[in-house]
Amino acid sequence: MSNCFNPANILLPNDCIDMEKWSVIACDQFTSQADYWDAVEKHVADAPSTLNVVFPEIYLGTITKQENDCNSSGDGVKNDKETGRKTKYASMTDDERIKYINTTMETYLTDGTLKQAVADGYVLVERTTESGVRLGIVGLIDLDDYDFDPKKKTLIRATEGTVISRIPPRVKIRENAAIELPHVMLLVDDPIDRQKIDGCQGATQEDAVNIAAVKHGIIEYVYAIRDTLRKLYDTELMQGGGHIRGYAVEGEAAKQVTEAFAAKQNSCGGFLFAVGDGNHSLATAKTCWENIKKIGKFTEEQLKNHPARHALVEICNLHSEALEFKPIHRLLTNVDVKDILSFFEAEITKQGLESTEGDEIVFEYVESGSCDSAKPANGNEVVSENNDGRCTAPIKNSGINITNRGDRLPVEILQGILDKYLETHGNVEIDYIHGDEALHGLVKETKGCGIFLQSIDKSTLFPAINAGGVLPRKTFSIGEANEKRYYMECHKISM
Repeated sequence: MSNCFNPANILLPNDCIDMEKWSVIACDQFTSQADYWDAVEKHVADAPSTLNVVFPEIYLGTITKQENDCNSSGDGVKNDKETGRKTKYASMTDDERIKYINTTMETYLTDGTLKQAVADGYVLVERTTESGVRLGIVGLIDLDDYDFDPKKKTLIRATEGTVISRIPPRVKIRENAAIELPHVMLLVDDPIDRQKIDGCQGATQEDAVNIAAVKHGIIEYVYAIRDTLRKLYDTELMQGGGHIRGYAVEGEAAKQVTEAFAAKQNSCGGFLFAVGDGNHSLATAKTCWENIKKIGKFTEEQLKNHPARHALVEICNLHSEALEFKPIHRLLTNVDVKDILSFFEAEITKQGLESTEGDEIVFEYVESGSCDSAKPANGNEVVSENNDGRCTAPIKNSGINITNRGDRLPVEILQGILDKYLETHGNVEIDYIHGDEALHGLVKETKGCGIFLQSIDKSTLFPAINAGGVLPRKTFSIGEANEKRYYMECHKISM
């Protein structure tokens, strides 16, 4: 059996590029917060940036009747052209933006913007956020070892159900792309051997040859010997994203990392990595790869070495203290709140799930009337105010308890009911929001209905996926929205 995690030829900007402006947060974040992306575009201006070679989903809007991760495309979405925003990217149609992305990729490859920073190696990533120091290793996974079909027990497995209708817009972006930039994060269940790692302080270059012998905490061990590695970048991230450093893992050290993960693969029982973030992006890479195999343009030998067979990802350790599972809340707009609450309560009763205890799901919404304040899910006072500080619309909330059932998570029950409701209420839009405060603000701004969920215990992830296939979509997030992966490294995927 071949290794499913391998070294890569990794591209990074040349030394003259401003890395803060180069690095941009994952494209599926802040899809309801236009101000965020306006600020990014203003900050980047004309500088070389990953903003020019990715497609932030807030700009998707002209590929009709196609969903994506955050439902930010399709007929009902208020894109930039509808809201009157006149940013550079708001003026482009989807097809124009995709053409611009593909052209810019080629330009960056030919004009010296991108250079090969690591040859046949990995990048060790040190990301400092409010949650702590999160570590990762960037390398290639073999897409033949991954499938988003939960029935297929591959080494790399999706963690949420893939909505097939979300794939075509993403394929259209990727299929003619010269390079890929990963925001996919995979999780490995790799308990940390603290004693061994603590013994590596002050390590020398010779210590790198011991990586392959590490049984637990591979990434943490590599980090412990980081002073022996060549530093690639060291920069602040824009918009409060924290700080990030990257180190080249190459030569003998890279060989040792490959062997360490190969040993982990041989002992994992057939399940090595779970997708922590970027389920639909990885599904898109898989779809494009399968399409390449089907067209019959390449020989079997060429397919073995085709660059699109692999996807660049960041591997993170599930056991990292800085890796926190956060809930992903729901925001409904154009909704009759009384109607959705009545529908939800009726479904809970019908399914025999009503309870005075158990897991509470909190609905928060704007109700016109007197200026009352309410305490939402986190207990903070929330009052809708105008510029003079006077209340214009109070925030209300309603909590519904769901019987705690071991075979179904509350988010699964909720999403099932929401899907049923949306089938008969085509005008209602849904978005998936990271962070309590962000949802509070959007409830006031949109006069919509926010639905607060609780986080899941990350220790249950691998057993749940192994037993049941996938979790309900948008069950968890790794950190808050501004802690998501930023685009840094690049990898060629065209012949």
